[in-house]
Amino acid sequence: MNNENEMEKLRESLSAGELGSETDLFQEEDVSETVDETLADDFIKNFTTYKHSDYVAHIPGFILDSHEYSGYLYGLVRKETESFYIIDSGKEKYNIIGYILNDGEHIPDKINFEIIVTRYGDRIECKTVNSETVRIKRYDEQVKLFSRNSGLLESALMLKKCAVMIGSGSVGSFIAMELARSGVGKFVLCDTDILEIHNICRHQCGFDDLGRYKVDAVRDKILNINPKAEVIVFKKVIQRVPMDELLPYLGVDSIVIGTGDNRASSAWACDKLAIPTNTSFVTACCWTRAFAGEIMYWTPGKKLPCYQCALGELIDDERPDSHAEYFGSDNEAESLAFEPGVAVDIDFVSVIATKLILDLINKNNPDYTPRVINYLTEYTWICNTNERKIGGERAGIFTHPLQITHNLHFKKSEGCETCGDKS
Repeated sequence: MNNENEMEKLRESLSAGELGSETDLFQEEDVSETVDETLADDFIKNFTTYKHSDYVAHIPGFILDSHEYSGYLYGLVRKETESFYIIDSGKEKYNIIGYILNDGEHIPDKINFEIIVTRYGDRIECKTVNSETVRIKRYDEQVKLFSRNSGLLESALMLKKCAVMIGSGSVGSFIAMELARSGVGKFVLCDTDILEIHNICRHQCGFDDLGRYKVDAVRDKILNINPKAEVIVFKKVIQRVPMDELLPYLGVDSIVIGTGDNRASSAWACDKLAIPTNTSFVTACCWTRAFAGEIMYWTPGKKLPCYQCALGELIDDERPDSHAEYFGSDNEAESLAFEPGVAVDIDFVSVIATKLILDLINKNNPDYTPRVINYLTEYTWICNTNERKIGGERAGIFTHPLQITHNLHFKKSEGCETCGDKS
């Protein structure tokens, strides 16, 4: 390997984490009995510069590409892995961990920077406060963040999607997290509840969020997955949110999701928000002790009944607002809070709902392959267990655990003003 150009190519390949091909490493015509020790030492020196334990700074492309930029860098320091993460996500949440200079501009004395990035024209250097060289790894937030979703969901299209969520409890928080991980770029969260101790064993948020409004806690969890997501919160019941504040978030690229602890909110969201604006709608909830759950959906073009036609009879004088024994009766609350497996059962129902949601918000994408919507009907029951000791007599309607129905249908009420003439 006496050709310096070939050697340089190999070094670049190794520094980028590539091994090259066998023909690059071993070419019979380049093999000789004697090894150039100077060349070998130089190769080892260059290769070990990029060992795993060296300092690495992950910096967004907009900073690296902007010749005008100078100023504070906000992000996270991970001393145990000798890495720095610059995050473009609002100054109030992340710490100042460095400063970027242009051509040696003066660094303020009062900041103890972890790293200093210096631009010399088109060349950039990065060093620690102890002047040790730091390797720069560029990333572009949205592309890199959802790069593992390529081929599953088109990231650029998903960032335009909006989820209007009624309820940020056990089901709602789970669905919100999964949609954020799937690349949904906009969220509207509506809930009046505060996170209490008994919620923690079933909710996506924990002790750090006790006493906070659930919408605020879930918003922060979404932003922790995608710092550039747009998240709007309303600490009101959905019926009291001004319509003109909701309309910009409704339409073909949006979906309304009812996960509140009452049927009235889902009925209103479907019949007053989704159907008049041709926005798809999904509602999901769990039954007693989450032994089973239900999902109902409406979407334009399928001639489906509205919520009132489908499930309106369940909103009556005896149970005017609540789901049927949502997680159990009031006197069971304490025991249910610590019942093993309740969160898993809730999440199983929520997973099926999330798959359906992803199908609905991508239904106009010709490159998207539906997962479940061609199998599930507009009303689906999901069984966690058919054990009567957990679910009571109603558990007996299922023939086996993990049963998912695909044959339940509704009829429209004659003369329904909401869905009667809707396709």
